Amino acid sequence: SRYFQTTLNPGDPTYQNNPPGIGRNSFRGPNYFAVDMSVAKRFGLPGFGLLGESPNLELKFNFFNVFNNLNLQPFGFFSSGTFVNRTNFGEVDGALAGRVIEFQARFRF
Repeated sequence: SRYFQTTLNPGDPTYQNNPPGIGRNSFRGPNYFAVDMSVAKRFGLPGFGLLGESPNLELKFNFFNVFNNLNLQPFGFFSSGTFVNRTNFGEVDGALAGRVIEFQARFRF
């Protein structure tokens, strides 16, 4: 799919700040939707009194883009991939990361 329709003329300069006919900040990128979530649990360790007053172990999971939605990569007019005379100019050429899960363990004493 295309962000917008473009016509390619061989006489156009190779690189412009904005594509012909499109002013600054007049275009919105693709919709972005992501839900992030974090789950944590702290366990007290009373049997380890030698380590301090209240040692504990905390386990934490971080979930990014929980529902694994497809988010298209936004483009920038000033990036090297936005040459006006490219055959795929104005097309979607990538996607952002899908679901990412991180695990964290923290021992406090």
